[in-house]
Amino acid sequence: MAYPEINWKKNEYVHVQEALTLLKAITEREAKRHEMDQHLTPSMLALLEDEIIPMIENELDVDYAPDEVGEPPITLDEMHTAAWKEHQAMHS
Repeated sequence: MAYPEINWKKNEYVHVQEALTLLKAITEREAKRHEMDQHLTPSMLALLEDEIIPMIENELDVDYAPDEVGEPPITLDEMHTAAWKEHQAMHS
């Protein structure tokens, strides 16, 4: 099996997507093999299927709503100032 050629001008997310495609193909091939003929250990296969692949998919599937992108409603300075004032009011 030949690994995909890496084009260094691609965005790194493209490389992660390619790695995810590779991992999915590996688990699909392993699922077709008899248990005694599998190349990966059951724990490695479970780790890929139950944790690694879903976590990568979750990261790649982030879809920000239009109202989530851009400036926050308040700046960090404003947030900390408000928290400090609330803290002072509680101890007054």
